[in-house]
Amino acid sequence: MTNIDQRLEQLSVRARNAVASPPAEVPFGFAIRAIASARAATDTSALWTRFSLAALPVASVATAASLWLSARAMSADAHDLAQVFIQTPLFP
Repeated sequence: MTNIDQRLEQLSVRARNAVASPPAEVPFGFAIRAIASARAATDTSALWTRFSLAALPVASVATAASLWLSARAMSADAHDLAQVFIQTPLFP
């Protein structure tokens, strides 16, 4: 057996012998507070706005990094082909 097969066998033996932990209980009053706050929040647009504005810089950095890395790795032929695809109109 290879090293990977041995590791998988060890992991499967450990998984079979593992003792399941009891489910964690919710703290007292948490469910009531969660339901009450959900009912009290009638306008969820502010929450979505906050999440989207927080995600915007992360998405921008990820997009810029992927474009920068892909532009460095692109050969001249692939770059020319990409330019043809970009400049070709997509009308039926």
